[in-house]
Amino acid sequence: MWFMSHRHFFYTLFLSALLCSLLFSPLYAENHSEKVFSITSGRGTPFVTDQHDGFFDRITQQMFQRIGLKASVSLLPSQRSLLNANNGIDDGNMARIKGIEKKYTNLVMVPETVINFDFVAYSKDQQIKISTWKDLAPYNIAFIRGWKLFEKNAIDYKSLVRASDSSQLFNLLKNNRIDVALYDAWWFENKAKNIYSVKPPLARFELYFYLNKKHQALVPKLTKALQAMKNDGSYQKIYEQTLKTPINESVDLNSGK
Repeated sequence: MWFMSHRHFFYTLFLSALLCSLLFSPLYAENHSEKVFSITSGRGTPFVTDQHDGFFDRITQQMFQRIGLKASVSLLPSQRSLLNANNGIDDGNMARIKGIEKKYTNLVMVPETVINFDFVAYSKDQQIKISTWKDLAPYNIAFIRGWKLFEKNAIDYKSLVRASDSSQLFNLLKNNRIDVALYDAWWFENKAKNIYSVKPPLARFELYFYLNKKHQALVPKLTKALQAMKNDGSYQKIYEQTLKTPINESVDLNSGK
């Protein structure tokens, strides 16, 4: 009796462990229609908004919807958004340059471009000339901590400040704490009087959507979904409804425009 009761106990324990492993496996999660995939981004308005109607919000929602799943994008500081996705705290990160998975090895890329991004120098000096990364050498510059493109390429400068967000970045420029702010071409939310984009852009890169590798089975499906969105015009519609022409002229901090 002692032997039988213990055998029954271990058999029950084995079945319980097997059931738990099935319920909480990545495969189960990926096929569970009620799961909302947590996607992060380090880029706010007009890409991620509180109303979840920004460009990244809507592109992500529709990509997942087309494969029968749900997803929501949340805004985090750029470096943390990347680390959270890599560490599996969140399910993915939107949007990063190709090759970032070489360092963040828990990420897998969805190999279809989400957007082409222009990266721009901003200054209060209309006469400033910057056409290559080396042209930054005489200037006090700043960019947002965690923006890997700038960390890799902006290595020649007089001084460097790493800002926590776009508000701090452009306030540094507004208050003459720096000469040049490095950001993307879609800057609208923290506009400052007499700040100009320097032409031409310093770089243009294709940006991609990354998933934590526990969801790598979704990569082919999401790739096809994004390609289909481009082919049927829904991608272009979202682009036109959420993004404006990149800034070319000076803007007024107090204008509210």
